[in-house]
Amino acid sequence: MKFFKIIACILIIIVSVSVYASDLGIGVAGWYADWKMESENTMKMDPVFFIGPSISYQFAQSWSTTLVALFTPSPYEMPENNVKRYDADLTLNFQLIRYIKFFFGGKYLGFTYDDGKHHGAGPGGGIGLTIPVIGNFYFLANASALYLWGSHKDNNGTKDFIEYGYNATAQLAYYAASLGLTTSVGYRYQLVKSEYDTDDPKGKNDEHTFKGFTLLIVKSFHWE
Repeated sequence: MKFFKIIACILIIIVSVSVYASDLGIGVAGWYADWKMESENTMKMDPVFFIGPSISYQFAQSWSTTLVALFTPSPYEMPENNVKRYDADLTLNFQLIRYIKFFFGGKYLGFTYDDGKHHGAGPGGGIGLTIPVIGNFYFLANASALYLWGSHKDNNGTKDFIEYGYNATAQLAYYAASLGLTTSVGYRYQLVKSEYDTDDPKGKNDEHTFKGFTLLIVKSFHWE
């Protein structure tokens, strides 16, 4: 419910701002990431590929919104389960100056497996940098924090949790002006810590680390 309230707030802000010109970006995002989970024991899983849509809409000179939703078509392989993971962000972005933007919005993280599911949503926000390199090449960097509420269900029952952590991404992007096409490659690191509402001391906390290479291809459309 909190996640949907955040989405509603972003949409209200978009409608409230006067539109002078608009830019729409539609593309595909990918992330090839491994997974290290630390609880009672440490478990490392081989990388799998995340893929999903990327949609951005600039509705004012300094304001835009972005949606990126990723999932794993092939699951992470664990000794007793195969796990599919989901990662989605809806953000409202404010361009402070040419090179710096701030963003905030809603984030969803979750995974499903043979014996249950783990889902959480909540607010997130951070800062982004865009630095011209040469010609139409740019260096992009983003850092953000997240705070989520959710529930975890397995054969032992259901328990609520809070999660907090951060993302850091660095990319090199190239803009082909004649095609309106932006291609970027980079690296993303994500750390998420979970605290469960349970009396079991062995199942109170765990930590998840995801890291790997990213790819983003976006086609831009502009109209007055």
